[in-house]
Amino acid sequence: MKKYILKRILQIIPTLIGASFLSFSLLYIFPGDPAEFILTISTGTEPSPEEIERFRVEAGLDKPLIVQYINWLSNVVRGDFGTSWSSGEPVLDEIMERFPASAELFFSTFIISVVFAFLFGIVSALYRNKEIDHICRIWSLIGISIPSFWLGLMFIWLFAVHLHLLPSFGYGTLKHAILPVITWSISFMAIKSRFIRAVLLNILNEDYILTARAKGLSEKAVVLKHALRNALIPILTYLSMSISHLIIGSVMVEVVFAWPGLGSLFVESVLKRDFPVVQALVLLSAVIFTLTNLIVDILYAIIDPRIRYGD
Repeated sequence: MKKYILKRILQIIPTLIGASFLSFSLLYIFPGDPAEFILTISTGTEPSPEEIERFRVEAGLDKPLIVQYINWLSNVVRGDFGTSWSSGEPVLDEIMERFPASAELFFSTFIISVVFAFLFGIVSALYRNKEIDHICRIWSLIGISIPSFWLGLMFIWLFAVHLHLLPSFGYGTLKHAILPVITWSISFMAIKSRFIRAVLLNILNEDYILTARAKGLSEKAVVLKHALRNALIPILTYLSMSISHLIIGSVMVEVVFAWPGLGSLFVESVLKRDFPVVQALVLLSAVIFTLTNLIVDILYAIIDPRIRYGD
């Protein structure tokens, strides 16, 4: 197990290096001189050729691309993502200021959606083709079909504008979090509940499940003690792959509800063409996704002892 963890950590290093290079290269995807582009965005005026040349030397943009990347990466490893072009503040400070709001929204949504996805998926599999199964399937289909941003706007109109029960935007109290969390959870929950139902129904047709039934176990015992345990590995894999869905969804939800998190910071930075912040957020997303996959791989061995990573 220890050998596997070390091996997986070594394997993700090239992935993170590749992600960091793509993040660094964002500045160079636009035509023209990066030095002129940065000065124009930072100052809001057209720089002179002398100013461009002076800035190019000061910023190290006159060096080969690989040297620029190594210098940038060495700063990133030390936690220095540079300075925001729009605010003049360190990029890391801006990210840390917005991170708690995003973390609160993310973990609340993830926990609620996963709990209810398991609940609806298990109930739907237990009562296959019965009325409660049809209700769960129709609900999940509706949840998948409705875009999160549209659902958020409808919730704002109903609960904030029409009924005056909840605030339409802002951050700081439980009431502010209710609408964003519900909006973000519905789509994620609906997709996952359908997947859990499909996995459980597939496992319920396996021979060892038929044997458990033949021994006289109740259907609930068969599902909870035998089927669900073996279904956890594909479900965990699917959940880990869905982290990107959650990250993308956070952008839309935070913008709709003016939630001061990393998603809204990303949109603001793109609109302002604040590339140091964009680079840092893209790299942060890649790191989160990669580490999530590593954690899920380790959980496989805990869930199923038959897996021998050390071999």
